[in-house]
Amino acid sequence: MKLKNSVDDLSRFKILSYLTEEEIQAFKNHLFQRTYKKNQLLFTVGDPRERIYLLSTGYVKLERTNTEATMLYLDYVKPHDLFPYGGMFKDAYYHYSAYALTDIVVYYIPTKIFEEIVQTNKDQLLYIVYRLSRILELHERRLQTITTSNVKDRVEQSITYLVDDFGIQMGNDIVIDVPMTITEIAKISGTSRETASHVFKELRCDGLLTMEGRQIIVHDVDYFKEKFQ
Repeated sequence: MKLKNSVDDLSRFKILSYLTEEEIQAFKNHLFQRTYKKNQLLFTVGDPRERIYLLSTGYVKLERTNTEATMLYLDYVKPHDLFPYGGMFKDAYYHYSAYALTDIVVYYIPTKIFEEIVQTNKDQLLYIVYRLSRILELHERRLQTITTSNVKDRVEQSITYLVDDFGIQMGNDIVIDVPMTITEIAKISGTSRETASHVFKELRCDGLLTMEGRQIIVHDVDYFKEKFQ
């Protein structure tokens, strides 16, 4: 669906705040909007990298597996962020698949148009470099999580990652806003669902967290932060 020239929601995307009025108008002229239902596929590994997406509402899961269905890459996109950052300005194909983790609304723009607009804006490019550095830092920390032999540590480090990237302060608690299941936690932690479930049971019994539906509520964030600093 083609957008009108005025899109108030775009002001909530920090990545667009560095564009000039002229660049914003050029951006809007090529911007489209689309909705996806939960579990719908946006693109898959090897598809031509034709679109850059901006997530308005809901959550997106980025995922790549090998031929044995062993997880190689897993990440999540929250509202008012852009994806994919990987391959910016150089790759012709997507590195991973993107699924709607919930019902979502996204904007998208042809990759060629997006890159032409931002590559002439120094502040915009610096922000993209910053985001790529942040993503690299996050994945380096997660790699350390997967390589530790202690399964409980892997699960707890995964919770720390989710707190850092998706945690919202609610009174004395931190709510992990991205919808989570034990199966998802197991994938992030590189362990089985049964093992992740056992660790979660221990954490609940110790009063460190609770799980309501698909929402994790952390009651003692210092336990996780101090343990993995």
